[in-house]
Formats: sequence, structure tokens, C-alpha cells
Amino acid sequence: MSDSNTGIYASVSLEPVEQTFLTEKEGRPIFADKEFVRIFISGDKHTEVYREVTDNDKQRFSDAYKRFKEGAAAREQLTGTPLAQWPYLKPSQIKELEAVNIYTVEQLAALSDTVKQKIGMGANELVAAARAYLATAENSSAASAFAAENERLKDEVTRLQEQMREMASRFEALENECQAGAKSRGRVAA
Repeated sequence: MSDSNTGIYASVSLEPVEQTFLTEKEGRPIFADKEFVRIFISGDKHTEVYREVTDNDKQRFSDAYKRFKEGAAAREQLTGTPLAQWPYLKPSQIKELEAVNIYTVEQLAALSDTVKQKIGMGANELVAAARAYLATAENSSAASAFAAENERLKDEVTRLQEQMREMASRFEALENECQAGAKSRGRVAA
């Protein structure tokens, strides 16, 4: 998951670590499972930190750590649209981007100019296309929300109109009843 710094992501895994003291004592390999974090920067395949998880990592990458605890695989700990689900890219482009730690459309859209230079020709167009895709998706989700709200409001207006018709018919019946009562009192007085 992304850190507050754009472009920094992490995945957490459980790895067996040999317990040297116990291995020597028991005369056989003894391992303990330890949580490790892999911190990487989108677009930079040479900068990666791989170490045992610290309390700071658990807080800094809380979303990724939570998904790890829920059983998600390393790639599933990243949030966003996987590159493979974006029809704009060819399979070869997906592989090239994954080779430099870019796995989602959101990561691609957030690339810095420095990273775009490392990717080379066509990087600006890819980033622009990713940003446009995300903006379109955001706009369409807003449009869907507006359409749902519109339907809800139409239903509410229909319900209120029916209520008004019912109240009008009751009022009319009550008015007719009052007029009929006034006419019958007029006959009794005459």
C-alpha cells in the first residue's frame, strides 16, 4: 500500500528464518516464521528495502499489513487497478512496467518525471493515459452515484405525489360530508 509519500509501496510476507542457536543445540535445522516487509518505489527496480517488519512499518503501511494479516498475497496487498485489467496496455508493456515495480494503473499515474525518464520513450503518454483512465473512472462512478440518487429522488417524489392525491381525496370527501350535513340542517330548520 502507498505510503504518505507518493510512489512508495510495501508488501508483507511470512518467511522462515533459521534459528542458529536452536539449530546448533538440537543438531537439526530449526526455523521460526518471521514477518518481512518489502518496500519499493514505483519505477525504480534498483531501490528496494527487504527487512523484518518493525512497529513503524506496521503503522506506516497499515493497509498492506492489514491485508497481509487477512491472508492476501504480496501482489494483492497493493490497491488499485492491476495493469493486466487495463485494456490500454499490451502484454509486453505490462511485463516491462512490472520489471520496474509498477503493478497498478494508480502507480503508473503517480510516476514522477525522474522515473518517467528511466522508463524511456512513451512514458509520458502512458502516464497521461493512466491519469485520463482514472479521471474517467472517477467521473463515471460519480455519474453512477448521481443516477442512483436521481432514481431515489424520483421514487420519493412519486410517493409524495401519491400521498398528496390521497390527502386531496380525503379532504374532498370531508368537504362533501360537511356540505351534505349543512344542507340537511337547512331542511330541518325550514
